[in-house]
Amino acid sequence: MMFRNYFKIAVRHLQRHKFITVINISGLAVGMACCILITLYVRDELGFDRFHRNTDNLYRVTTQSTRPTGNTEYGAATQFPIGPNLKKDISSIKESVRIFAPGSTLYTAGDKRIWEENTAFADEPFFRVFNFPLLEGNPATVLKEPYSIVLTESAAKKYFGNESPIGKLIKVGNGYSCAVTGVAKDFPANTDLRMTMIMSFSTMLKEGLKAGNDVENQWFMFGNNVTYVQLADHTDPDKLTKELKAFVSTHIGGILKRHNIQFALELQPIQNVHLHPEGDKGVDNSPLIWLYIAIAVFLILIACINFMNLTTARAHERAKEVGLRKVLGAERKSLVMQFLTESLVISIISFVLAILLVGLVMPLFNTITGKELLLLSSADSFLYAGLLLLVLVVGLVAGSYPALYLSGLIPVRVLKGNFITSGSRVLIRRGLVVAQFAVAVALIISTVVVFSQLRYWQTKNLGFDKEHLVNIYLSGVDGSAKVALLKSSFLNQSGVQQASMHNFLMGSGVFNNNPVVREGEDDKEGFVAGIIQSDFDLLKTTGIKLVSGRDFNPALATDSSDAYIINQAAARQFGFKDDAVGKRIEWRPGYMSRHGTIIGVVEDFNLRSLQSAVDPIIYMVRQEEVAIITLRLAAGDQKAILKRVEAAWNSIVPDVPFNFTFVEADIQSKYASERTLGKLFGIFSGLAIFIACMGLLGLSMLISRQRTKEIGIRKVLGASVANISLLLSKDFLKLVLIGICIASPIAWYGMEKWLQNFAFRVHVEWWVFLLTAVVVVLIALCTVSLQSVRAALMNPVKSLRSE
Repeated sequence: MMFRNYFKIAVRHLQRHKFITVINISGLAVGMACCILITLYVRDELGFDRFHRNTDNLYRVTTQSTRPTGNTEYGAATQFPIGPNLKKDISSIKESVRIFAPGSTLYTAGDKRIWEENTAFADEPFFRVFNFPLLEGNPATVLKEPYSIVLTESAAKKYFGNESPIGKLIKVGNGYSCAVTGVAKDFPANTDLRMTMIMSFSTMLKEGLKAGNDVENQWFMFGNNVTYVQLADHTDPDKLTKELKAFVSTHIGGILKRHNIQFALELQPIQNVHLHPEGDKGVDNSPLIWLYIAIAVFLILIACINFMNLTTARAHERAKEVGLRKVLGAERKSLVMQFLTESLVISIISFVLAILLVGLVMPLFNTITGKELLLLSSADSFLYAGLLLLVLVVGLVAGSYPALYLSGLIPVRVLKGNFITSGSRVLIRRGLVVAQFAVAVALIISTVVVFSQLRYWQTKNLGFDKEHLVNIYLSGVDGSAKVALLKSSFLNQSGVQQASMHNFLMGSGVFNNNPVVREGEDDKEGFVAGIIQSDFDLLKTTGIKLVSGRDFNPALATDSSDAYIINQAAARQFGFKDDAVGKRIEWRPGYMSRHGTIIGVVEDFNLRSLQSAVDPIIYMVRQEEVAIITLRLAAGDQKAILKRVEAAWNSIVPDVPFNFTFVEADIQSKYASERTLGKLFGIFSGLAIFIACMGLLGLSMLISRQRTKEIGIRKVLGASVANISLLLSKDFLKLVLIGICIASPIAWYGMEKWLQNFAFRVHVEWWVFLLTAVVVVLIALCTVSLQSVRAALMNPVKSLRSE
């Protein structure tokens, strides 16, 4: 009964002061909506691969290697023999699973010929170790035999419609066929192992042996291969360190000694993989999660600060109400409950609006973040409890200080008209305004820096001309004669200026890395370099520039067998200065040794994203192992040119679908996470400014109302509208400037830390702080001026009538 009375009074009070109520509700609604979205995002990021039955016992094997240069590298790729030998040598390892991702692969079933990106070869225990349910097939045997394949439900429907695919054949590339042995439920979105086609690992081993490549006995060959292990129950992974050291020494020690490399295997919990893609000691993305959590908390606090400020600023209006209630016998406890009820009512209304806002912006938020988040789910009882807790906490936090402050007013002083807001209360209110704008300013500075870094990456010279370059994939094309015919046919098409065949991916990097040394030196004197195998036209096609020496010449027979071109990074690694041309070096991939003379040195060029340093590169003519043709197109109608190229492709290899990507798009895709970060920072900083300015508007209105008679007297004495507006605005602008001064060094430090992750980066320039300060001051000035000018224009007769 008493609560109902509190509720009625609260609703009446909110209706009587509509403008302040709207400001409070809109600010809290926006803050809550942001908090809900960030919570959904963070929960998804932290939930990757936590759904497996054996999550606590599942680990990814990662590597740590230190080369003679002193550089330590961390990685997730492991040698092919690691998995089965770990299981054999270490008794605490119950199972091991290797997963090799071959990249874009052509699959054929009937008249369906489709390029698939998310494909893999996996060891037999894959479906026993990981919790990916099978709709058809036995988890123990689906990947046991060579040439067996498991499709996901959507892939099975795509290739075979509603028919059961079990036992049917699907062709891989233009080579072998695999029999479908199982159908898996589509993999969930919150796993880093999202695949649509999983072939047995023994298939890859068999095909490798046919080509004379026994990968299971190549202990220093790194491919796109990762290894997971399942430990026996109650096994402490830290206690396996000695056994892992002994394992490395036994199997790889000799190779490491020859190359003077320190190498270690480590175990990374599977739930850490998503935020630590290179291992627990490598790139760490978890600080971003904490940053998003902090932003959510700050946005809610900014909205709560608005409520506190506006309520305490109106204390003189409610002072007599409190005094009368106390005189009539109201206890402080009941007054606290009354004010907390008002804040809870506002919190509940704000929450309802926040849910509607989340529903409206969720599709856009999912587009920006690349996720498939849902607000409501039958399995989300924990989330529902959290949302109810959010309403309660926001209501209590926003209403606690005003409730305690107002309920503590002394009735005798209030009713005599001696109520004066104390200096400490004003100081607290000012401090809260400073905190609001400090958060907003820090977010704006961060947004500007992130987009400056993105612009730098997008405009920096990569060492080659990335515009109008197209990668055409040759997977499924049989024979070097057909590849050469394709290249010559492409060059005959109008709009195709240059073409080159090679074995790496422009825009993603070199995948073949092998030891190189000066001729005759020991392995330990060398280093690992990226190996580019190509035809004679690579430099002409890509625009990579020579700094010394010459390009390959098809008229010279030795250029195909006894010549190399290196980049400047490789020249530095070899210890060459300006005398690299003419020096003899060796390429030692493990199964052979190829000698050659350096005929040219090219500028360092970035084949990967600018997040990473330039690697040493060795370029040789070797046309028999090419996988890609890169074309340089003329400016103009790119689609029309590519249609002609596709027609030429179809006339030579009609049974292989045409597959291409633009190099510039491949490069830009590497910055997707940074673009997401920039967009989110931009959105949240804008909302922070919006919430802060809403509070500033309400606060300026209340302060103007309190100083109505002062304004009237000043106008009677001759003060101009401009003078009065400046008088009312300057106090608020001082607070905004203090917020800018506090936020600037904090934002600088945070952004410098973030930028340290990148090899090529901008510096946080002074103009970022100046620009942010000007923008924020102008926004705040416009906000305050709305009310200041209105108060200054008021007729002094009205304001002084009661005097």
